Amino acid sequence: MRTRILIFCLVVGGLAAIADPFVRAQTNLQVPGPNNQYQQQYAPPPAQPPPYAPDNGDTIQLLPQLTRPAPQPAPMPPPVNTAPMTAQAIPSLPAVFRGCWQGEVSQLDWIRRDPASAHKIGFWTPKTYRLCYRRVGDQPFTLTFTETGVAPSEKIIHPYGNVVPITTDGREYAAMRSRLNFDEYKTRPDGGMSPTFSVDETTNLACRIAGDDMMVDADVFGTRDGEPWFTAHWRADFRRAAD
Repeated sequence: MRTRILIFCLVVGGLAAIADPFVRAQTNLQVPGPNNQYQQQYAPPPAQPPPYAPDNGDTIQLLPQLTRPAPQPAPMPPPVNTAPMTAQAIPSLPAVFRGCWQGEVSQLDWIRRDPASAHKIGFWTPKTYRLCYRRVGDQPFTLTFTETGVAPSEKIIHPYGNVVPITTDGREYAAMRSRLNFDEYKTRPDGGMSPTFSVDETTNLACRIAGDDMMVDADVFGTRDGEPWFTAHWRADFRRAAD
């Protein structure tokens, strides 16, 4: 019995002696760290820049300007040769216009300086119109007499004007244009008269015959010494008058 126990102890001691170096080797075993090639291949992404903060207003950043070709001027249209108005260019008025017509324009619907920086406008001086559409001999009917003037006034001298037809619908309507020129005395603060200035009025007349009346709707464009002065509008009825 003692012999068996002794043998068992020797066997166990031998096994322990054999296993001791292996255990120490396992205890001292160190796991190698990752090599440099692995770290470079899987390096963490670089840090993101901080979010944009708006400028405090002290600095203005300008965007680069786009370079664009300069616009080319449009070609000028070819000149058009226009012949002066002749007797053949004046339209023939409908038969309802035959005879003489006259009227006076004493009131305006409105009047204003045009441009606003123009001279001050004084009182409207009544204007007179007379025109006759007649036949002379075997000639076609024409405006044998046209006159536009100014009602008698001590402020107005040398009035002269006429009326020409522009177009017609061939029934009872015609558009006409009048030109009136006169010299007007300037009014001094003391009520006296000073040198004159020249007034030119161009009036577009829309004329329609209704029985013995010529109903006229007109726009006036006035100049003073050749400079734009005023615009105005009026309506009036011209009556049939004796030849």
